[in-house]
Amino acid sequence: MSSQSASSSSSSSSSSDANVVTDFEHSTGLYRAELEGLAQGKDIFDHYDFTRAPKGTKESPCVVTSEMDYRVVGVTDPDDDSIVIWGRLEEGKGPMLIGDEWFVHKRVGGGGH
Repeated sequence: MSSQSASSSSSSSSSSDANVVTDFEHSTGLYRAELEGLAQGKDIFDHYDFTRAPKGTKESPCVVTSEMDYRVVGVTDPDDDSIVIWGRLEEGKGPMLIGDEWFVHKRVGGGGH
């Protein structure tokens, strides 16, 4: 009797494995987009994309948007990334050199704090 119950137990567990839904089949929204991207060899949440962007120059500064009339920006020291150089960009002021890169503030809608 024990061999019969063991065989029925193993057959029921293997038949349920065929009905297990994969992460991809169960995914929706951003998680689904992330899995689809990874299947294509892309990381859709590339947090280091900015490192490949061109550096801000005095003639063509990096535009930093904010709903407020100012924005604080930090730039790491190129020789020691544990050192952060901070600057406060303000609405209506020209480009500002922070570290070795130029930035300018651009106010966008919203705010009203």
